[in-house]
Order: sequence, then C-alpha cells, then structure tokens
Amino acid sequence: MSNNGTIVFSNNKRGFKMNLVALEELGLSAIEISHKTLPLDFERNKQIHNCWMIQHI
Repeated sequence: MSNNGTIVFSNNKRGFKMNLVALEELGLSAIEISHKTLPLDFERNKQIHNCWMIQHI
C-alpha cells in the first residue's frame, strides 16, 4: 500500500475484532465505518457487517 493509500476491509464474520495493536505495530491505523456501509437489509442485525478503513499512521 502506498503511503497515502487506503484499504477498505469488509467482512461478515459475527463477533469480528480488528487487532488494532497489531496494525499499529505495522504503522497502520483502522477506523470502523460499518455504520456508514451497512445495507438496509442488514439493519436489524448489525453484528453481521464489519467495515474498516485502514491507512498509514
């Protein structure tokens, strides 16, 4: 990933936990944006959708 690049990471694993400490050790940070990308079909079960923006610190 370039220094000013962004990864958009999405998954549907219930109970998913982003390892923020491990990302920080790699010089990366993650911001959860699930609420901005949750399809209307999934609003009743918000646990099924996870979405993160990952960037260099």
